[in-house]
Amino acid sequence: MSEVDDERELADAVEVLKDAEDRVADALRVYLARDPVTGRPVHGRIGRAAQITGWGEQRVKETATPALAERRRARRSDKGAGQ
Repeated sequence: MSEVDDERELADAVEVLKDAEDRVADALRVYLARDPVTGRPVHGRIGRAAQITGWGEQRVKETATPALAERRRARRSDKGAGQ
């Protein structure tokens, strides 16, 4: 295989991976949806989702709640600027 073919294969694989991650994120949002009666997250679901996906709990939380990821990134960048 030539280098161009290798790069094309890699780019195609990355695209498939991104699509799969988008589907996983959508499924996580449904799985981790708040209980309609209490308005609270269902107990134990984040840990179970982390086991199912093989991701850490932090990544599961940030994937299901993008705003959480943005707040954490902002906080980290604020800490980095203050040092």
